[in-house]
Amino acid sequence: MLRIAVLSLSLLTVMSGAAVAPALADILAFFPDASAMLGKMVLTTPALSIIPVALLTGMVSTRVPRKRLIYTGIFFYILGGFGGGMATSIPFLLSMRVVLGIGVGILMPLSTGLIADLWSGYEKTKTMGYASASTNLGGIIATLLSGLLASISWRASFYIYLLGIPVGMLVFSFLPDRQPTKTSEKQPENVAATLGLYALWGIGMFLVMAAFYTIPVNIALYIQEKSLGDSRMAGCAMAVMTGSSFVTGLVFGRLYKRLGTWLPTLSLSGFAVSFYGLSAYPSTVPLFCFLILNGMGFGILVPLIMNGVTRKKGKSSGAAGTSVVTNFLFAGQFASPLLTGGAAVLLFGPGIANIFLTLAWGIGLVAVLVFLSTMIPSKEKSCVAP
Repeated sequence: MLRIAVLSLSLLTVMSGAAVAPALADILAFFPDASAMLGKMVLTTPALSIIPVALLTGMVSTRVPRKRLIYTGIFFYILGGFGGGMATSIPFLLSMRVVLGIGVGILMPLSTGLIADLWSGYEKTKTMGYASASTNLGGIIATLLSGLLASISWRASFYIYLLGIPVGMLVFSFLPDRQPTKTSEKQPENVAATLGLYALWGIGMFLVMAAFYTIPVNIALYIQEKSLGDSRMAGCAMAVMTGSSFVTGLVFGRLYKRLGTWLPTLSLSGFAVSFYGLSAYPSTVPLFCFLILNGMGFGILVPLIMNGVTRKKGKSSGAAGTSVVTNFLFAGQFASPLLTGGAAVLLFGPGIANIFLTLAWGIGLVAVLVFLSTMIPSKEKSCVAP
């Protein structure tokens, strides 16, 4: 039950900002004076508070008991998430999203850091995959319920954040109340190199999230634009994508063990193809097929990065490296609409389809570079280790 309690925290994290994505079109319709970009900020604003709070959590986690921090994170998660449904204006709604971000900023580095602290070797790798699966399971539940509730009222879609209540009960019942890990006063002289390595993993996570988050930010508007359905269709589309990520996360340990250094190239290639398909084939069946492929790529890349950043943490808290990567992760979420939208305008022109096309070419280029680096012999592959 300890593993279940730890993994339950992952239900609340990465997809938290996108949980109400199926209701985005309805929210914009309710606040007609708000611009489309301001409406998209409903999904990305949590990252504003997540970034500093996650970094602070990484430092505080060595001094404050983890269980106390988790309770605090769940409180802010429920308050900011559920409170968004009470909004009477976009500024009020965005302020509640900031509160939600505080909760996620506390929970995210702890959810992954606990795995690095409690398990090692293949068990850690496998549990990282389970954590990714749990995150996407939360996404399936959230987007399906959000799509259904949004068909009643966009306010009702915010009820999904009450999921924090049963998660809090699991933590209370099964997570041990351990004292924080104390590190030795004398740190190795390669602190700068360690931080640099964390930053490299963080940049990778930033790019993955900036690409991936174009789906939850744009999918409801894209489906509406192409006359493919309403908020329920958007909820189903998101659920299918996160469902494929969920299944991929469950088998991540086996994929990691069998494919080795080829895993990053294959996952990036699938990621690129999925975005090209979304751009080129705007109809229902291809939409769902390419969303499945997109989810598979995401379901591999996130645990691959998280496993890498915790692989050489020595005796320090596992939350240290993950707090740095978490900052980059949510920075990627926040920057996604601005970065990808701007790049698309420069390369192919405005429009959601052109955003997907831009990502297809960009990720495809990265996949080629990763493939070439795989072919170059080295003493140690930094991406995947046996």
